[in-house]
Amino acid sequence: MANTKTYVIEHLDSECGPWSTLEYLAIAKESTESGAQFCLSSAPKDIDFPASLRVGQGLEIEHRSVEEIYRDRKSRVCLLDPAAKEELSPKDADDFDVFVFG
Repeated sequence: MANTKTYVIEHLDSECGPWSTLEYLAIAKESTESGAQFCLSSAPKDIDFPASLRVGQGLEIEHRSVEEIYRDRKSRVCLLDPAAKEELSPKDADDFDVFVFG
């Protein structure tokens, strides 16, 4: 059986505007529907996320960094970099459980 995939966005901004809220809700919905998890990491502790995100299904808001959350399985974390020399491919799903957008 395949491992559950987790998609992470590092939210470093001090606020969460309407556009980001819509994007996060859409990602949470699509992740839940596909059996994956969605997490916002590195969220500032003093940020006031909109209520729709705080109670939204399929979204975990985490104040810890990716490094802290996944320190025990770093080798299974893929940092998605638009400047990477190698493109992500379907076979990477076998090597990674966590995909970080940041």
